[in-house]
Amino acid sequence: MRNTSHVLIVVPDLKEVEPDDNLATISTAREVAKHYDRLGCSNVIRHFDYQPSAFKTLIDNEKPDCVFNLVESVSGTSRLIHVPPIYLEELRVPYTGSPAHAIELSNDKVLAKRILSLLNVPTPRWGTPKTLARGDGGTWIVKAQHEHASFGMSQANVVEGTSAAVDLALKLEQEHKIDWMIEEFVDGREFNVSMIESLGGPRPLPIAEIVFENYSGNMHKIIDYKAKWDEQSFEYRNTTRRYDFTSADGPLLKALSDISLKVWTGFDLRGWARVDFRVDKNGAPFVVDVNANPDLSLDAGFMAAAARAHIAPHEAIGMITDAAMAAA
Repeated sequence: MRNTSHVLIVVPDLKEVEPDDNLATISTAREVAKHYDRLGCSNVIRHFDYQPSAFKTLIDNEKPDCVFNLVESVSGTSRLIHVPPIYLEELRVPYTGSPAHAIELSNDKVLAKRILSLLNVPTPRWGTPKTLARGDGGTWIVKAQHEHASFGMSQANVVEGTSAAVDLALKLEQEHKIDWMIEEFVDGREFNVSMIESLGGPRPLPIAEIVFENYSGNMHKIIDYKAKWDEQSFEYRNTTRRYDFTSADGPLLKALSDISLKVWTGFDLRGWARVDFRVDKNGAPFVVDVNANPDLSLDAGFMAAAARAHIAPHEAIGMITDAAMAAA
């Protein structure tokens, strides 16, 4: 790795008992540390401090050549995850992953929708409880506007008609005290396109299709909270990835790759990212989520796709770090 001898791995400032996705971040940080050990790079894991002076003291004490940013929540909310990169940019310290503005744009699903529209990237119709007209038909899915990791997502989030969608979004806002948005549900296939930055620019990794096995006719094929985190649930045990496709899917896979690269450039992503798609029954792809700095755990989609491309985990971390140093 170029000019990198000491890395500060920064994680959220967490308490002892945390939601599953935050515990996973700590586990991932330990995996990243092992990858740096293999690369012969000294490293240390520390918690992010929201107080600028305290964070500056941490940087002054550690004197890192690069910071590996694994902060997925700040002060208990994902809405502020662009703050650590802002601090690092002000301190002129190289850091991994997307810049602050890219994280803010992609993390806010409403802002992301507007950017996708400006890029002429296909994405499902959407609205908020304030903007979506009641009385229309169709199937809709209600999502947390700023949270990730399938927060608050269950089979009940897919409803018929805009009136029911608005009512559910308002109910969830009252329950969780956060904003929710509404998106037209694309009943079809689901794909993930992971990308990593190489010396030649962003590189799409082998595309994964999410396979929903044994789902009954009354179950919606979505990655909800159980499918992502509850290892004992039906949803977790019956959602798998596949990477092998017939030649008939060739044009679709190329379209997914081309759109993902367009999203990378349009959102100014860096290091590594993932774009999630739904594909309707006519084979038309729609971007449903843009993920800057997605999960890097060994069993998550990004590292699985890297493995399919014969990129070992420590090699991926080295590429991500090189991209950070090149951007400094």
